[in-house]
Amino acid sequence: MPKKKNYTDAEKYQIVCSYIEDGSYTRVAEKLGINSHSTISYIVNKWKAKYPEKYKSLQDAFLIKQREELILNNSRTTKKALDKIEELLDDETASKSVKDVAITYGILYEKGALMAGESTSNTAVVVKLSGDLSELAK
Repeated sequence: MPKKKNYTDAEKYQIVCSYIEDGSYTRVAEKLGINSHSTISYIVNKWKAKYPEKYKSLQDAFLIKQREELILNNSRTTKKALDKIEELLDDETASKSVKDVAITYGILYEKGALMAGESTSNTAVVVKLSGDLSELAK
């Protein structure tokens, strides 16, 4: 029977980080050249039980990194789309619907705001008029 490899703390940490990023014991085993996905599972679960706060911190850091990359990619895509809208608006010969352009722009704005964690709720503007409404309507 082959002897079990004793992994260093650094190797275990690398395995845990790889699992958090990939989410698959099998893919991590293949990526790191480890013969068995059950070895990855064992190391990850043991490490998670021993260092639950560190594991949660690594997960949170990974999710933040993913979110930032998604926002960055969305920003690039939004800029490209807005550039195309501007080109379309400047092209006198292009067939365009103001409604379609407005809807597209609104969607791009709203999705970008949502991804950045900003509010997309409508805001109300209240204007107080002094005087009689019938007088102001004249």
